[in-house]
Order: sequence, then C-alpha cells, then structure tokens
Amino acid sequence: MSCGIEKAFNEKKINFNKPISCHLYPIRIKEYSEFTAVNYHQWSICSDACSLGAELKKPVFEFVKEALIRKFGNEWYNSLEKISKKLLKF
Repeated sequence: MSCGIEKAFNEKKINFNKPISCHLYPIRIKEYSEFTAVNYHQWSICSDACSLGAELKKPVFEFVKEALIRKFGNEWYNSLEKISKKLLKF
C-alpha cells in the first residue's frame, strides 16, 4: 500500500517523492552532534506488520530498505545488512 504522493511519483505524474520522514516510517531519525540515531517507532497500528515480519523472520529495516538507501546510501545499507547477519548468529 502506498500514499497518493508515492503513487503519483511511481506513475511519473509528479517529479518529487514523498518526504523522507514519511518514506522511512516507522523508522525515525534523530540527529545528534556526534551521531545519527536510527530508531523504530513502535505503534499499535503497525502490529499486523510486526507480526508478519516476525513470521517471515524479516527485520523492520528490510521493509524500509528503499527509504534507508534513499537517506543513507547503498554502502550504509550494505553495512547494516552485514552487521545484522553477524548479530543474528548469536
């Protein structure tokens, strides 16, 4: 499911995508002087998606891959995948 802005962008009816904060949701970005925090915003409306993610053994960041790449780039996302795989081995 996508919003009207995203749909119009994908259909090339408009030349701008939705704001990155919307594209990333339920991921929230917080800028600090020393680092950027990337956090999951837990909200009851997302519970079905979380259940599906758990059933598929798919972490939240994979659902917002395109948005994370848009925000941070491919190299950053590839590093996130590698770190995730290492952490899931424990």
